[in-house]
Amino acid sequence: MRVEFETYDPYSIRIGGIGGQGNVLMSIILASALVMKGKWVIQTQSYGAQVRGGITYADVLFCDKRMDYFKVSHYDLLYMMHQKALDVFHSFLRNNGILIVDTTYVEKLPRMLFGVTRKIVRIPITRTVKEKLGSSTPANMAGLGVIAKLTGWVDVEDLKRAMREKVDPKYHELNEKAIDLGFSMVDRKFKIREEVMMRKFGRGFE
Repeated sequence: MRVEFETYDPYSIRIGGIGGQGNVLMSIILASALVMKGKWVIQTQSYGAQVRGGITYADVLFCDKRMDYFKVSHYDLLYMMHQKALDVFHSFLRNNGILIVDTTYVEKLPRMLFGVTRKIVRIPITRTVKEKLGSSTPANMAGLGVIAKLTGWVDVEDLKRAMREKVDPKYHELNEKAIDLGFSMVDRKFKIREEVMMRKFGRGFE
């Protein structure tokens, strides 16, 4: 007898950088905004040996249905804020996944990535934020805007609402400007193919 069963493969995001870049806060706000959209969400984080300057990363998994596991080996989206993080995590990108790199701190992409995906987005996010807003501090918020624009997974207004719940009010206006700035840095959106595929081949993006 053939048994039919359904599994739910969550979308997966890894945000990597070094201590002090705010990638963990970025993941917390992203997770909160996804909850606002009615998604089932899991958010985890890890710090390196040195909180500032060492490699840190945070993961966000989300799905329309309840998830029965929380560990993935490859990610639909990698957002890399520093060369150190990219050098460590680049092999975790799924085939046809999205790679976003902040070229302010990422100068070189491993060659193997070009055989994994064509969805590589390179933007000097931190440098642009500093030039436009006078401070590089909210570069992580701009990164959220970039993710929102490229994927459509989350709404800008939900990001702003989640940010206001997690951040000191004196930074709300600056962070909202950064989210909007990030959203304006890209002019395309990747359409996600929803067909069920084996995880090793990746979900796929058009």
